[in-house]
Amino acid sequence: MHIEKRVNHLPVLTWNRLDFNEAVFSADVDFDGKQYIKETALPEGITQTAELSREAFAAWCRAHGCVARQEAVVAGKFPMYAQETFQTGMGAETDELLAEAGAKIRLYEVAEGVKLAQPLRFESIYPQGAATVDAVLLHAKKGSEVTLIQYFTTDANGDAEQGFVGTSTRVYLEEGAKVHLVKVQMLPKGFVFFDDMGAKTEKNAELTYTQLELGAAKAYLGACVDQTGEQSVLRADLGYVGMPGSFLDFNYVDTFRGKKTQGVMRFNGVLFENAQKVSRETLDFRQYCTDADGDEEEDILVLGDDIVNKANPMILGEEEKVSGRHAVTIGKLSPEMLFYMQSRGMDEMTAQELMVRARIQEVANRIPDEEIRRAAGFYVDRIFCDRENCHGMCRI
Repeated sequence: MHIEKRVNHLPVLTWNRLDFNEAVFSADVDFDGKQYIKETALPEGITQTAELSREAFAAWCRAHGCVARQEAVVAGKFPMYAQETFQTGMGAETDELLAEAGAKIRLYEVAEGVKLAQPLRFESIYPQGAATVDAVLLHAKKGSEVTLIQYFTTDANGDAEQGFVGTSTRVYLEEGAKVHLVKVQMLPKGFVFFDDMGAKTEKNAELTYTQLELGAAKAYLGACVDQTGEQSVLRADLGYVGMPGSFLDFNYVDTFRGKKTQGVMRFNGVLFENAQKVSRETLDFRQYCTDADGDEEEDILVLGDDIVNKANPMILGEEEKVSGRHAVTIGKLSPEMLFYMQSRGMDEMTAQELMVRARIQEVANRIPDEEIRRAAGFYVDRIFCDRENCHGMCRI
């Protein structure tokens, strides 16, 4: 069947000529109805309580006060997006895609006061031609602590070259809850991938969001965090690599509603020749979020020619007594830096590898899983491997 979805909407309209307002992805895909998730055993204190239909999910959101506010005006401007039941970064049409694919929402609940020492890991291993989407709802109850790792990859023999896969994750953090959500994507260059995330934080809750996007021909990412509770905290880190000819589109929105809320978003990326990237990063300060503090920064390294790089950092403000900062840095290896490295025995390719590895490792070090950190290193090996003299460490 043919699908076409409008996703990654900016919270408010800007000039259409800039081509920032939204992304559109289309594909001809026949969903296989399969789930390729390999779950670890659930530790004591966390339970999978249900698989929710779209209607049951809406009822759950109403019962727990997670229904998105239906707003007519945002920061003095009319919003362009269609509100979802539980707001996410990619938007309402992603929910439609989940319904079309017949995906159920798997609900996981962490009991009140439970602090899980070991991460909960979901590994999705996709075969050739996989066509599926999945959805997860994580409910961290009052005072609980949990780490959820979602790892998207293919089998070790390397036979999988193409597929259409995606995931939607929603997280509800009750008062004082702490969640570390980790997402890592290392799919082959023939895959189309989307990753949608939405979170709601209550008073004193802390959400840490760590994301590595290293593969796929086209990748669409969206994240929206609604900091409703006072003194809630968000720390988001995204590391990405745009390989030659690839396309990456992402939309991160941090909405400050509660007083003294804090949000930090850091993006570290590398774009190779002919890669395309569109990024939208929004700090959205709503009325009455006094003393809120937001900080956003993107650092992009370009290695090659014919690169299309669009970045749209944005601050929206309805409240005066707030602090917001944003910045974008774009650069190449300067002749001075290259000369310095060559004077110490490095050629240009080695210098590039060093810089790419540093950006990926900065984010990978935040992942509490040694196997995934090692896999991120192997990924860099594959980028710079000399095929004629391959030493085997890159697993090619």
